[in-house]
Amino acid sequence: MQDDEAMDQLLKTAFAAEAPRLSPAFDARVLRRVRPRHLAPLGRLVIAIYVVIAAAGAVWLMRDLPLESIALAATIGLPVAAGVGAYGRRLAVDG
Repeated sequence: MQDDEAMDQLLKTAFAAEAPRLSPAFDARVLRRVRPRHLAPLGRLVIAIYVVIAAAGAVWLMRDLPLESIALAATIGLPVAAGVGAYGRRLAVDG
């Protein structure tokens, strides 16, 4: 019986106390961490330049291949690249 009384007293004390609150600074930090990140204009420019150079390099490397091989490589490579890009974006947002 004494355990029940002790538990009742503990619960009364806990419910009578003021509920703990988080500071406004904590809320601001959480919101900064969960906000989606965007590339700066310079980052977008760097990626665009990379894409142009990579495409030019791919065209130059495949210049002697038959057109059917190039079409097959594009048919397989573009969906794979899109999937990897989507996966990378998801990791960047979730991470």
